[in-house]
Amino acid sequence: MENMAVDEFTVEVDQDAVRRARTTTLRALTSSAWVTLVGAGVIAGLTVVLVSLAGPVGLVNAVPAVLLGASGTRSLRKVRELRALWAAQGVTPVAMRMSPAGLRLSIDAAPDSIFLPWAAVQGMRLVSRLGRQILVVDLAPGVGPGSPGVTGLEHPDVQRVLNHKVMGVKGLRTAVRVLRQPVPAIDQALAGYTGGRVRVR
Repeated sequence: MENMAVDEFTVEVDQDAVRRARTTTLRALTSSAWVTLVGAGVIAGLTVVLVSLAGPVGLVNAVPAVLLGASGTRSLRKVRELRALWAAQGVTPVAMRMSPAGLRLSIDAAPDSIFLPWAAVQGMRLVSRLGRQILVVDLAPGVGPGSPGVTGLEHPDVQRVLNHKVMGVKGLRTAVRVLRQPVPAIDQALAGYTGGRVRVR
């Protein structure tokens, strides 16, 4: 809590951990796309064999081959787009900042761009998904882009995580494993700035 002495508690990001996670994600997505394309190629090959043996009736297997091929191609394109996006954005050095005024948050596409006065924050939740812990910020009921003092919620990527589940979780979130501050310290800071109202649960 020593950095609360300067009226701001900063939760930094382990940038190397984020880079490793991104590399793993890109590798897994690429492998999945290639498996799909190979499957499409195998089915296409079987289709050729069936057509030579049974005539046009063998063409029934061409549809799944085309669908799988299109899916694999789309997946590879998305991997290229994601790789380019992450390369352009880099890794934000800070996940969140707390001050007497409120909570400032970062997401990949918008570092330091989300600001929530404390009245707009209901709490934080620690959620486990696929063996990983995620810290999720819960907004107070009715809080949105036009709420007093709130900035950054109108960003398209912010709207996406607020309105659609990602890995089964809806809301502003950060993977605990990339944070340089432990969750108990974050909880203590929240309590200190909000008189105990906002906590990690």
